[in-house]
Amino acid sequence: MDFGALPPEVNSGRMYSGPGPATMLAASAHWEQLAAEMNTAASGCESVVAELVGESWRGLRRRR
Repeated sequence: MDFGALPPEVNSGRMYSGPGPATMLAASAHWEQLAAEMNTAASGCESVVAELVGESWRGLRRRR
């Protein structure tokens, strides 16, 4: 949107008649929840990788 093309009264009116901060606060809460879920997933992956690195490989033996 080009705010410079509209008169200041229109821009001001649009800012003050908008949805307010509620939508930004809701989005922020959802981003926080997503970040927490991703952190949990990353911790799970980290523990699995650490366990795999700590063990010796027990795969099928190669036949000659």
